[in-house]
Amino acid sequence: MNILFVHAIGKTKFGGGEKWVVMAACGLRDKGHHVWVGGRPGSLLLQKAEAFGIDTIALNVISDISPYHVWKIAHIIRKKKIDAVISRERELCVSGLAARIAGRPVVLARHGLPLRSSIGKHVWLLNRFADGIITNARSTKETYEARGFFPEGFTRLIYNGIATPGNSTSNPFVETFPGKQIILSIGRLAAQKGFCYLIEAMALLRDSHPDAQLVVLGEGKMRHKLERHARKLGVSDRVLLHGFVPDVSPFLHGCDIFVLPSLYEGMPNAAMEAMVHGKPAILTRVDGAEELIPNEDIGTLIPPKDPKAIAAAIGKYIQNEHLRNTTGENARKHVLQHFARQRMIDELDACLQGKVCL
Repeated sequence: MNILFVHAIGKTKFGGGEKWVVMAACGLRDKGHHVWVGGRPGSLLLQKAEAFGIDTIALNVISDISPYHVWKIAHIIRKKKIDAVISRERELCVSGLAARIAGRPVVLARHGLPLRSSIGKHVWLLNRFADGIITNARSTKETYEARGFFPEGFTRLIYNGIATPGNSTSNPFVETFPGKQIILSIGRLAAQKGFCYLIEAMALLRDSHPDAQLVVLGEGKMRHKLERHARKLGVSDRVLLHGFVPDVSPFLHGCDIFVLPSLYEGMPNAAMEAMVHGKPAILTRVDGAEELIPNEDIGTLIPPKDPKAIAAAIGKYIQNEHLRNTTGENARKHVLQHFARQRMIDELDACLQGKVCL
Protein backbone atom coordinates (compact mmCIF):
# COMPACT_ATOMS: atom_id res chain seq x y z
CA MET A 1 0.00 0.00 0.00
CA ASN A 2 1.23 3.54 -0.77
CA ILE A 3 0.57 5.95 2.11
CA LEU A 4 1.03 9.73 2.31
CA PHE A 5 1.08 11.68 5.57
CA VAL A 6 0.24 15.39 5.17
CA HIS A 7 1.43 17.33 8.22
CA ALA A 8 2.55 20.89 7.47
CA ILE A 9 3.42 21.94 11.02
CA GLY A 10 5.73 24.91 11.66
CA LYS A 11 9.40 24.34 10.88
CA THR A 12 10.62 24.39 14.48
CA LYS A 13 7.75 22.46 16.06
CA PHE A 14 8.15 18.84 17.03
CA GLY A 15 5.64 17.73 19.64
CA GLY A 16 3.40 14.75 20.26
CA GLY A 17 1.63 14.91 16.91
CA GLU A 18 4.90 15.01 15.00
CA LYS A 19 6.36 12.13 17.04
CA TRP A 20 3.24 10.14 16.18
CA VAL A 21 3.70 10.78 12.45
CA VAL A 22 7.32 9.60 12.49
CA MET A 23 6.50 6.55 14.62
CA ALA A 24 3.50 5.63 12.46
CA ALA A 25 5.43 6.16 9.22
CA CYS A 26 8.33 3.98 10.41
CA GLY A 27 5.99 1.26 11.66
CA LEU A 28 3.98 1.13 8.44
CA ARG A 29 7.19 1.16 6.39
CA ASP A 30 8.44 -1.80 8.41
CA LYS A 31 5.22 -3.65 7.58
CA GLY A 32 6.06 -3.40 3.89
CA HIS A 33 4.13 -0.28 2.88
CA HIS A 34 5.68 2.58 0.89
CA VAL A 35 5.33 5.70 3.01
CA TRP A 36 5.90 9.40 2.35
CA VAL A 37 5.72 12.25 4.89
CA GLY A 38 4.72 15.64 3.47
CA GLY A 39 5.53 18.75 5.46
CA ARG A 40 7.18 22.16 5.53
CA PRO A 41 10.56 22.19 3.76
CA GLY A 42 13.38 22.24 6.29
CA SER A 43 11.07 21.39 9.18
CA LEU A 44 12.13 19.30 12.17
CA LEU A 45 9.41 16.84 11.19
CA LEU A 46 10.96 16.15 7.79
CA GLN A 47 14.46 16.05 9.27
CA LYS A 48 13.38 13.42 11.81
CA ALA A 49 11.54 11.39 9.17
CA GLU A 50 14.56 11.46 6.86
CA ALA A 51 16.83 10.39 9.73
CA PHE A 52 14.73 7.22 9.99
CA GLY A 53 14.92 6.60 6.25
CA ILE A 54 11.38 7.80 5.42
CA ASP A 55 10.81 9.47 2.05
CA THR A 56 9.68 13.09 2.41
CA ILE A 57 7.89 15.63 0.22
CA ALA A 58 8.02 19.41 0.65
CA LEU A 59 4.48 20.72 1.15
CA ASN A 60 4.50 24.30 2.40
CA VAL A 61 0.73 24.44 3.05
CA ILE A 62 -0.02 27.60 5.02
CA SER A 63 -3.76 28.12 4.45
CA ASP A 64 -6.98 26.10 4.51
CA ILE A 65 -7.41 26.63 0.78
CA SER A 66 -4.44 26.71 -1.58
CA PRO A 67 -5.24 25.87 -5.23
CA TYR A 68 -1.55 25.29 -5.93
CA HIS A 69 -1.20 22.73 -3.14
CA VAL A 70 -4.48 21.07 -4.07
CA TRP A 71 -3.03 20.60 -7.56
CA LYS A 72 0.36 19.53 -6.21
CA ILE A 73 -1.03 16.93 -3.81
CA ALA A 74 -3.40 15.60 -6.49
CA HIS A 75 -0.40 15.26 -8.81
CA ILE A 76 1.56 13.40 -6.10
CA ILE A 77 -1.39 11.08 -5.47
CA ARG A 78 -1.63 10.17 -9.15
CA LYS A 79 2.12 9.90 -9.77
CA LYS A 80 2.87 7.78 -6.72
CA LYS A 81 -0.42 5.87 -6.85
CA ILE A 82 -1.28 6.78 -3.25
CA ASP A 83 -3.85 4.47 -1.66
CA ALA A 84 -4.34 6.35 1.63
CA VAL A 85 -3.75 9.90 2.87
CA ILE A 86 -3.47 10.58 6.61
CA SER A 87 -3.86 14.28 7.26
CA ARG A 88 -3.90 16.76 10.08
CA GLU A 89 -7.25 18.50 10.23
CA ARG A 90 -5.63 21.84 9.29
CA GLU A 91 -4.57 20.38 5.94
CA LEU A 92 -7.73 18.34 5.46
CA CYS A 93 -9.45 20.71 3.03
CA VAL A 94 -6.39 20.84 0.76
CA SER A 95 -5.46 17.15 0.97
CA GLY A 96 -9.08 15.95 0.93
CA LEU A 97 -9.99 18.03 -2.10
CA ALA A 98 -6.82 16.84 -3.86
CA ALA A 99 -7.76 13.24 -3.15
CA ARG A 100 -11.26 13.74 -4.51
CA ILE A 101 -9.83 15.31 -7.68
CA ALA A 102 -7.30 12.49 -8.08
CA GLY A 103 -10.12 10.01 -7.53
CA ARG A 104 -7.97 7.40 -5.87
CA PRO A 105 -7.12 7.37 -2.15
CA VAL A 106 -8.93 7.03 1.13
CA VAL A 107 -8.46 10.06 3.39
CA LEU A 108 -8.18 9.68 7.16
CA ALA A 109 -8.05 12.72 9.43
CA ARG A 110 -6.07 12.32 12.64
CA HIS A 111 -7.53 14.07 15.68
CA GLY A 112 -5.21 14.31 18.65
CA LEU A 113 -7.59 16.79 20.31
CA PRO A 114 -11.40 17.00 20.35
CA LEU A 115 -13.14 19.73 18.38
CA ARG A 116 -13.41 22.92 20.49
CA SER A 117 -14.13 25.82 18.15
CA SER A 118 -15.94 26.40 14.85
CA ILE A 119 -17.44 22.96 15.33
CA GLY A 120 -19.95 23.26 12.49
CA LYS A 121 -17.23 24.14 9.99
CA HIS A 122 -15.00 21.27 11.09
CA VAL A 123 -17.80 18.71 11.03
CA TRP A 124 -18.74 19.83 7.51
CA LEU A 125 -15.12 19.52 6.34
CA LEU A 126 -14.69 16.10 7.90
CA ASN A 127 -17.90 14.71 6.45
CA ARG A 128 -17.11 16.11 3.01
CA PHE A 129 -13.38 15.43 2.64
CA ALA A 130 -12.54 12.55 5.02
CA ASP A 131 -13.44 8.86 4.93
CA GLY A 132 -12.78 8.46 8.62
CA ILE A 133 -11.18 9.87 11.74
CA ILE A 134 -8.37 8.36 13.78
CA THR A 135 -8.42 9.57 17.38
CA ASN A 136 -6.20 8.63 20.29
CA ALA A 137 -8.65 8.94 23.21
CA ARG A 138 -11.87 7.08 23.93
CA SER A 139 -13.32 10.28 25.41
CA THR A 140 -13.00 12.02 22.03
CA LYS A 141 -14.53 9.11 20.14
CA GLU A 142 -17.46 8.91 22.58
CA THR A 143 -18.04 12.66 22.37
CA TYR A 144 -18.30 12.54 18.58
CA GLU A 145 -20.58 9.52 18.65
CA ALA A 146 -22.85 10.92 21.38
CA ARG A 147 -23.38 14.17 19.48
CA GLY A 148 -24.10 12.40 16.20
CA PHE A 149 -21.46 14.37 14.31
CA PHE A 150 -20.50 11.46 12.07
CA PRO A 151 -21.94 8.19 10.80
CA GLU A 152 -21.39 4.96 12.70
CA GLY A 153 -17.90 3.55 12.30
CA PHE A 154 -16.50 6.88 11.04
CA THR A 155 -14.32 7.42 14.12
CA ARG A 156 -11.64 4.85 14.98
CA LEU A 157 -9.83 4.75 18.34
CA ILE A 158 -6.13 3.94 18.06
CA TYR A 159 -4.11 4.78 21.16
CA ASN A 160 -0.73 6.43 20.77
CA GLY A 161 2.12 3.96 21.00
CA ILE A 162 5.19 4.12 23.18
CA ALA A 163 8.46 2.28 22.70
CA THR A 164 10.56 0.80 25.48
CA PRO A 165 13.25 3.40 26.24
CA GLY A 166 16.88 2.54 25.71
CA ASN A 167 19.31 2.30 28.59
CA SER A 168 20.22 5.79 29.76
CA THR A 169 22.47 6.74 32.64
CA SER A 170 22.88 10.44 31.86
CA ASN A 171 21.30 12.92 34.22
CA PRO A 172 21.42 16.60 33.19
CA PHE A 173 20.31 17.73 36.66
CA VAL A 174 23.12 16.31 38.84
CA GLU A 175 25.50 19.25 38.49
CA THR A 176 22.96 22.00 37.88
CA PHE A 177 20.61 21.19 40.75
CA PRO A 178 22.49 19.02 43.28
CA GLY A 179 20.28 17.70 46.06
CA LYS A 180 17.07 18.95 44.46
CA GLN A 181 13.86 17.05 43.72
CA ILE A 182 13.25 17.69 40.02
CA ILE A 183 9.67 18.26 38.88
CA LEU A 184 9.65 18.04 35.08
CA SER A 185 7.05 19.21 32.59
CA ILE A 186 7.16 19.12 28.79
CA GLY A 187 5.09 21.02 26.24
CA ARG A 188 4.61 24.15 24.17
CA LEU A 189 4.57 27.31 26.25
CA ALA A 190 0.93 27.96 25.43
CA ALA A 191 -2.17 28.66 27.51
CA GLN A 192 -3.51 25.15 26.80
CA LYS A 193 -0.70 23.57 28.82
CA GLY A 194 -1.57 25.38 32.07
CA PHE A 195 2.02 26.17 33.09
CA CYS A 196 0.95 29.32 34.92
CA TYR A 197 -0.86 27.13 37.47
CA LEU A 198 2.21 24.92 37.85
CA ILE A 199 4.33 28.00 38.61
CA GLU A 200 1.75 29.07 41.20
CA ALA A 201 2.01 25.60 42.75
CA MET A 202 5.78 26.07 43.06
CA ALA A 203 5.13 29.27 44.99
CA LEU A 204 2.89 27.30 47.38
CA LEU A 205 5.69 24.74 47.85
CA ARG A 206 8.41 27.33 48.41
CA ASP A 207 8.53 27.12 52.20
CA SER A 208 7.41 23.53 52.82
CA HIS A 209 9.63 21.94 50.16
CA PRO A 210 12.68 24.11 49.52
CA ASP A 211 14.30 21.22 47.61
CA ALA A 212 11.63 21.26 44.86
CA GLN A 213 12.87 22.50 41.47
CA LEU A 214 10.68 22.85 38.38
CA VAL A 215 12.12 22.38 34.87
CA VAL A 216 9.93 22.93 31.80
CA LEU A 217 11.07 21.71 28.38
CA GLY A 218 9.48 23.52 25.46
CA GLU A 219 9.21 26.82 23.63
CA GLY A 220 6.30 29.08 22.81
CA LYS A 221 4.79 32.54 22.75
CA MET A 222 4.10 32.58 26.51
CA ARG A 223 7.74 32.30 27.59
CA HIS A 224 8.13 35.94 28.67
CA LYS A 225 4.73 35.97 30.36
CA LEU A 226 5.56 32.85 32.34
CA GLU A 227 8.96 34.24 33.31
CA ARG A 228 7.29 37.43 34.59
CA HIS A 229 4.76 35.31 36.47
CA ALA A 230 7.57 33.41 38.22
CA ARG A 231 9.34 36.67 39.16
CA LYS A 232 6.15 38.17 40.52
CA LEU A 233 5.58 35.12 42.73
CA GLY A 234 9.20 35.10 43.90
CA VAL A 235 10.09 31.69 42.46
CA SER A 236 12.36 32.59 39.54
CA ASP A 237 15.12 30.55 41.15
CA ARG A 238 12.78 27.55 41.48
CA VAL A 239 11.46 27.62 37.89
CA LEU A 240 13.63 26.95 34.83
CA LEU A 241 12.08 27.33 31.37
CA HIS A 242 14.78 25.32 29.64
CA GLY A 243 13.51 25.59 26.07
CA PHE A 244 13.13 22.96 23.38
CA VAL A 245 15.40 19.90 23.43
CA PRO A 246 15.51 17.34 20.60
CA ASP A 247 15.89 14.38 22.97
CA VAL A 248 13.96 14.47 26.24
CA SER A 249 15.06 11.00 27.40
CA PRO A 250 17.97 12.13 29.62
CA PHE A 251 15.68 14.66 31.32
CA LEU A 252 13.00 12.03 31.91
CA HIS A 253 15.63 9.66 33.25
CA GLY A 254 16.97 12.31 35.63
CA CYS A 255 13.73 13.80 36.98
CA ASP A 256 11.82 12.66 40.06
CA ILE A 257 8.22 13.65 39.26
CA PHE A 258 6.41 14.51 36.02
CA VAL A 259 3.55 17.05 35.92
CA LEU A 260 1.30 18.02 33.00
CA PRO A 261 -1.27 20.66 34.08
CA SER A 262 -3.07 20.94 30.70
CA LEU A 263 -6.49 22.56 30.39
CA TYR A 264 -7.30 20.11 27.60
CA GLU A 265 -5.36 17.30 26.02
CA GLY A 266 -5.91 14.28 23.80
CA MET A 267 -3.63 11.43 24.83
CA PRO A 268 -0.49 13.19 26.09
CA ASN A 269 2.67 11.70 24.60
CA ALA A 270 4.91 13.51 27.08
CA ALA A 271 3.13 11.88 30.01
CA MET A 272 3.38 8.45 28.36
CA GLU A 273 7.12 8.97 27.86
CA ALA A 274 7.56 9.94 31.52
CA MET A 275 5.59 6.90 32.66
CA VAL A 276 7.55 4.47 30.48
CA HIS A 277 10.69 5.91 32.14
CA GLY A 278 9.22 4.83 35.48
CA LYS A 279 8.28 8.28 36.77
CA PRO A 280 5.13 9.10 38.77
CA ALA A 281 2.89 11.37 36.68
CA ILE A 282 0.50 14.08 37.86
CA LEU A 283 -2.05 14.98 35.17
CA THR A 284 -5.13 17.13 35.07
CA ARG A 285 -8.35 15.14 34.72
CA VAL A 286 -9.08 16.14 31.12
CA ASP A 287 -9.94 14.17 27.98
CA GLY A 288 -7.70 11.07 27.70
CA ALA A 289 -5.97 11.40 31.10
CA GLU A 290 -8.31 8.95 32.83
CA GLU A 291 -7.54 6.34 30.17
CA LEU A 292 -3.82 6.80 30.75
CA ILE A 293 -4.10 6.82 34.57
CA PRO A 294 -7.11 4.64 35.52
CA ASN A 295 -6.29 4.48 39.25
CA GLU A 296 -4.06 6.01 41.95
CA ASP A 297 -1.59 3.12 41.86
CA ILE A 298 -0.50 4.31 38.40
CA GLY A 299 -0.46 8.09 38.91
CA THR A 300 -2.40 11.09 40.19
CA LEU A 301 -5.23 12.99 38.52
CA ILE A 302 -6.12 16.50 39.67
CA PRO A 303 -8.63 19.18 38.61
CA PRO A 304 -7.46 21.67 35.96
CA LYS A 305 -6.59 25.27 36.96
CA ASP A 306 -5.93 24.22 40.57
CA PRO A 307 -2.46 25.20 41.92
CA LYS A 308 -3.32 23.87 45.39
CA ALA A 309 -4.10 20.42 43.98
CA ILE A 310 -0.86 20.44 41.96
CA ALA A 311 1.16 21.44 45.03
CA ALA A 312 -0.49 18.77 47.20
CA ALA A 313 0.21 16.05 44.64
CA ILE A 314 3.84 17.11 44.20
CA GLY A 315 4.28 17.28 47.98
CA LYS A 316 2.88 13.78 48.37
CA TYR A 317 5.52 12.31 46.07
CA ILE A 318 8.40 14.45 47.37
CA GLN A 319 7.78 13.25 50.91
CA ASN A 320 7.53 9.54 50.08
CA GLU A 321 10.34 7.96 48.06
CA HIS A 322 8.72 4.51 48.26
CA LEU A 323 5.49 5.91 46.79
CA ARG A 324 7.45 7.58 43.99
CA ASN A 325 9.22 4.38 43.11
CA THR A 326 6.23 2.04 43.27
CA THR A 327 3.94 4.43 41.38
CA GLY A 328 6.60 4.95 38.72
CA GLU A 329 7.10 1.21 38.27
CA ASN A 330 3.34 0.61 38.06
CA ALA A 331 3.11 3.39 35.46
CA ARG A 332 5.90 1.84 33.39
CA LYS A 333 4.23 -1.57 33.33
CA HIS A 334 0.83 -0.05 32.52
CA VAL A 335 1.89 1.92 29.45
CA LEU A 336 4.01 -0.92 28.07
CA GLN A 337 1.03 -3.26 28.38
CA HIS A 338 -1.74 -1.00 27.06
CA PHE A 339 0.04 1.56 24.86
CA ALA A 340 2.73 -0.49 23.13
CA ARG A 341 4.15 0.89 19.88
CA GLN A 342 3.59 -2.36 17.98
CA ARG A 343 -0.05 -2.49 19.05
CA MET A 344 -0.59 1.02 17.66
CA ILE A 345 1.07 0.10 14.35
CA ASP A 346 -0.92 -3.13 14.02
CA GLU A 347 -4.22 -1.32 14.66
CA LEU A 348 -3.36 1.51 12.26
CA ASP A 349 -2.40 -1.00 9.58
CA ALA A 350 -5.66 -2.93 10.08
CA CYS A 351 -7.63 0.32 9.89
CA LEU A 352 -5.96 1.33 6.63
CA GLN A 353 -6.36 -2.11 5.10
CA GLY A 354 -10.05 -2.16 6.00
CA LYS A 355 -10.75 1.37 4.75
CA VAL A 356 -8.93 0.80 1.47
CA CYS A 357 -10.62 -2.54 0.90
CA LEU A 358 -13.97 -0.87 1.37
